[in-house]
Amino acid sequence: MNWKNQQKENGVIYLTAPKIDFEREYTAVRQKENRLLSDETVKVLPFLNDGPHVQEWKKRLDTLNRMTPFFNQLDHKTILEIGCGNGWFSNLLVKSNNTVIGLDVGKGELEQAARCFQKDNLHFVCCTDLHLLPENEFDCIVFNASLQYFYLSPSWWEMIYKKVKKGGEIHVIDSPFYNDDEVESAKERSKAYFEQLNENQAHSYYFHHTWSALPPTHELLYQPSRWKRLFNKNASPFPWIRINVQ
Repeated sequence: MNWKNQQKENGVIYLTAPKIDFEREYTAVRQKENRLLSDETVKVLPFLNDGPHVQEWKKRLDTLNRMTPFFNQLDHKTILEIGCGNGWFSNLLVKSNNTVIGLDVGKGELEQAARCFQKDNLHFVCCTDLHLLPENEFDCIVFNASLQYFYLSPSWWEMIYKKVKKGGEIHVIDSPFYNDDEVESAKERSKAYFEQLNENQAHSYYFHHTWSALPPTHELLYQPSRWKRLFNKNASPFPWIRINVQ
C-alpha cells in the first residue's frame, strides 16, 4: 500500500471510524491517571525530568535504549506499531529509508500524534479491524504496551502473521505476562483498580495474558528479574519478546 498517497483527515488516515466506546472509556481512565499529556510533553517523550509518572517513563526509556540498536540496523523497511497512542514511539522508529505506520483505534491521540510528529515517512492510521490491513505488507510489527488490549487466540495470531512479510518479525514490549497460577490474582487487582477509579467498564477491555498465549516459537530478548530491578530502579519490569515469521 502506498501510505503516502492515502487521504488524511487532520493528519490521520481513517481506514475505519474510531472505536468510540473504547476511546471514551480509555480517555476517562487516562484522565483520572493524569496521563493525558500536552503536545509539548508528547514531543519530548520519553525524556521527562518531572511529572507524576516520571519514574514510569524512565523505565520506558530503558526499553527504548535496549531496542534502539536493533531498529537502527533496519533499512528500507516498513514498520507497523499497533496501539501507537500519541505516537511518541512510532516517531522514534523513523529512519530516513524506513516507513513507519502508527496505528490505533481512537481519534484524539492519533490526531495529537499527527500534530506532534510530521515526517514524510511517518503515517498515523485509525483502524478498528486489523483484518483490513494489507497482507505481506510489513517487515516488522511492534506492540508497545498494547498487547493487553487484544484477546490472543490462534486465529488472531494467524491473522497477524499474514500481515508480515516472510522473514519478518513481531516484537512485544512493555506488556505484562503471567504464569498460570498468577493470572487470577492479577485480574482481581485490575478489577479493583478500575473500580477505585469508578471506571468499571474499563476492565472488559483489558486482558491478562499468560505465557501460553504466545506462539511456541517466541523468544525472549530481555527477561526482567528482581535482581536487575534491585540494582537498577529504572530497569523495565516487562519482557522483550520476538516472534519470527517464516
